[in-house]
Amino acid sequence: MIVFIHLSIFMKSLRNRFVSLSAVLCVVVLLSACVAKSGHDLRFRESASLNVPSFNISGTEDGSFSFIFVGDVHLTGSNTYRLDTVLQAAQDHGDSFIVFLGDLIEKGARSDFETFKATVSAHGFSEKVIYVLGNHDIFEDGWSSFRELLGPSHYAISVGNCKFIILDSADGIVGEKQKDWMEDQLKQSNSSQHTFVLSHYMPVVPGQRTYLKLANESEAVDLMKMMSRFGVEAWLGGHYHSYVKQRIDNVNYIVAGGGGGRRMEPVRDLFFVRATLQSDTVKYELNRF
Repeated sequence: MIVFIHLSIFMKSLRNRFVSLSAVLCVVVLLSACVAKSGHDLRFRESASLNVPSFNISGTEDGSFSFIFVGDVHLTGSNTYRLDTVLQAAQDHGDSFIVFLGDLIEKGARSDFETFKATVSAHGFSEKVIYVLGNHDIFEDGWSSFRELLGPSHYAISVGNCKFIILDSADGIVGEKQKDWMEDQLKQSNSSQHTFVLSHYMPVVPGQRTYLKLANESEAVDLMKMMSRFGVEAWLGGHYHSYVKQRIDNVNYIVAGGGGGRRMEPVRDLFFVRATLQSDTVKYELNRF
């Protein structure tokens, strides 16, 4: 069993007095509850043997289309309001597909995964979604349900003039094997493509003093250097429940944890982000709800 918390970073924050008593109590709860029955290496091996999810996405061939991305819906039970709102917005606008950046559900329950998938299907997006694995998705035996219902935890897919590289950061790390796999994918990317890296934990949360990012600072820096070396358009993620965006060394780092959960600065509203592509340009728009 693996406990999902950045203990070293958190303890450093404690020493520096940046964490309140409420945060300490929150960690105590997490230490007792955030336990999973899968590990990073196991998921990587099992995902390698799974098929890439099928996509039925049209209207992207000329490089002009839009898609929505959002993390941290944290669906639990039958209340699908936040998920319905995002899906309806995509349907009304005519977005080509949606990216869910991890923590789809609250506690790894299979019934919640089934509700999430059924809601997506009811809005006509069953083969128009990219799912990213988050730490809440693997609580208990959540990985088994995610794998069976939604697919692998890492894969790459091309859509129009874009390539999406999906990573498993649900343990707060990327890991050497996955890093090597990602580098191979980046080497195979077409120079005319916009390349997006998708994960739940981000290597950086711009402008925020927080432990809610990749646990290993050295790994994060190495990954960011790789992004710049290969000309990645953007790294999109969640986990931090707000919206922050910064262009660092010619790469956009966008945290879009707007789907639910405890709200954080600087954007406390619920939101999703829309990316609009016009051939060689990409624009990002914050949409609150």
